[in-house]
Amino acid sequence: MTAMYALWHKPQGLIAISSRIRFRTEVLRDEFKQLDIKSATHPNNFFDTITVDCKASGFSSADYLISEFHKYDINLRKVNDDQIGITLNETTTIDDLATLIEVFAYLKDQSLEIGDYCAADRFEEIKFRGIPADLARRTDFMQ
Repeated sequence: MTAMYALWHKPQGLIAISSRIRFRTEVLRDEFKQLDIKSATHPNNFFDTITVDCKASGFSSADYLISEFHKYDINLRKVNDDQIGITLNETTTIDDLATLIEVFAYLKDQSLEIGDYCAADRFEEIKFRGIPADLARRTDFMQ
């Protein structure tokens, strides 16, 4: 399956997909900073996953966050009693990202209801900073 995925998308397609995933994860991380949500993920060494430190972020536990997000049909991964993981992939849309941020904003009392926090054009001006040089591929692939 992986080989067929790579053959279908070709190198440039894989680069575009991975850049899109990294960009959306970067946006999520930056939004978490604004909401005072503490991440246990290294500030530069991440790709598609952010780990949230629940207690440091003001939530009672990982189980609390998981149950709150289930109300919105969103699954979070329990890392341990105090951490949850959020992983994005090629199917994660900007609307999915906005919904994640909206729910966190609501739980942090930054909005009165879901849909109040993110304006329709919230992500339009954000520029992708790129994958850090020390993490970027330096060799050709699929030759």
